[in-house]
Amino acid sequence: MRPTLFVLALLTMALSGCSKEETPAGALTALSISLNGATLADGAQNVPTSASISVVFSATIDPASFESEFSITGGPLLADPVLTYANQTSKVTIELELDFETTYTFRVGEGAIGKNGERLGSAIMRSFTTLADGIIHALPPCTEASDDCLQTVSLTADGTADLSFYASYPIYEDQAEWLDLKAAVIVVHGVNRNADDYFSYLMNALQAGGVEDEVVLIAPHFKNASEAVAGEFYWSGSDWREGKDAAGSASISSFAAVDRLIDRLADPAHFPVLEKIIVTGHSSGGLFTHLFAAANQSAVDHPELSFTYVVANSQYFYYPDGRRVNEATGQLYTPAGCTGYDLWPLGFEVVPPYLAGIDPATYNDRFVDSEVVYLLGNGSGPDNTLNTSDCYATLLGSSRYQRGENMFLYLELAYPGVHQHSRTIVEGIGHDGAAMYGSAALQSLLQQLLD
Repeated sequence: MRPTLFVLALLTMALSGCSKEETPAGALTALSISLNGATLADGAQNVPTSASISVVFSATIDPASFESEFSITGGPLLADPVLTYANQTSKVTIELELDFETTYTFRVGEGAIGKNGERLGSAIMRSFTTLADGIIHALPPCTEASDDCLQTVSLTADGTADLSFYASYPIYEDQAEWLDLKAAVIVVHGVNRNADDYFSYLMNALQAGGVEDEVVLIAPHFKNASEAVAGEFYWSGSDWREGKDAAGSASISSFAAVDRLIDRLADPAHFPVLEKIIVTGHSSGGLFTHLFAAANQSAVDHPELSFTYVVANSQYFYYPDGRRVNEATGQLYTPAGCTGYDLWPLGFEVVPPYLAGIDPATYNDRFVDSEVVYLLGNGSGPDNTLNTSDCYATLLGSSRYQRGENMFLYLELAYPGVHQHSRTIVEGIGHDGAAMYGSAALQSLLQQLLD
């Protein structure tokens, strides 16, 4: 045989032999392991007897193979586990009904559970102990803006419908008495209605301050018609930020919806040590917060709680009268030639039905007496959403930052030594919710408010 042909024959035999060998399966990892929405740490205590364990893997798994490697041991199961798969079977959720005051071990073995034969590098094993008396007193917080933290409550006003919100604890859990939760932060999204992002921004801030175990974080989602499904509230345009009623067959004011959430937080049977409510919002959420500070019924109904309202980078502000600030002189004046500049939400003309029982004097007294903090970013970055064309907007100031400064200056001039408002400057940050809530200035403010 010629040398060249001999070499080719050897290569063909070698390649043929390799094709018959088994290719080693790739490694499989667990990206996250959570219990009822919070990270499942080994040795977790006070686990509810109705428990949901979710594992997200780095690749698709084979359900039958997984179920052969999965086990719950250590105590009785009051019902057969229910397993569901999502994300193209890369996520498995196991619903469990457990006994009280019992230590269980959750385990996934090292067998080939991947769809293509992938194996875990080592077995997954977590032990946890259930509640002693059926009452939840503490849980790890739910920290990710995922379905694990997404909750729904049915509210009745003019009809009944559902409101969705993200929360770091299951606030409507009837078998709970939260002994560590001393305060609540309610953050309101902006015009993009991205409640998940704002939940993440504030959760990062709470974790940076090490207070996520003491503060319940809530981010309501005021959906529009295209986002809502049957049976959910939804709001047209920017109505939600002004306290107006939801559209559709079932209706409730966005302010009343937050009142209902606060009613739950004020229930001493479930939140016996909670003393403080902080409501905050950025941009359009800032306008919601500014208006809600004086409008809400919660502060009236729950005088045992303290309320603070943190208004971040709103471009619109409520003024108690028709005067505005002249930026050139720093003095108050009454504008002319701008019809409707004092209509709600910039003034108390043509207010929404939620405010039907409140007269202007009462509203203004509440406004001046409320503890409001203006969180103002003085950065000079682009601000494409700033209204610079309508006279009612330009009367408020030349920039978003300046409008906040003008609002505070108005209070200093109109209510010297009387108003309870203050301002905090975030240096170098513009119209950026993530940066504002991630700033050292916000961290310092939170520490001050939560002390």
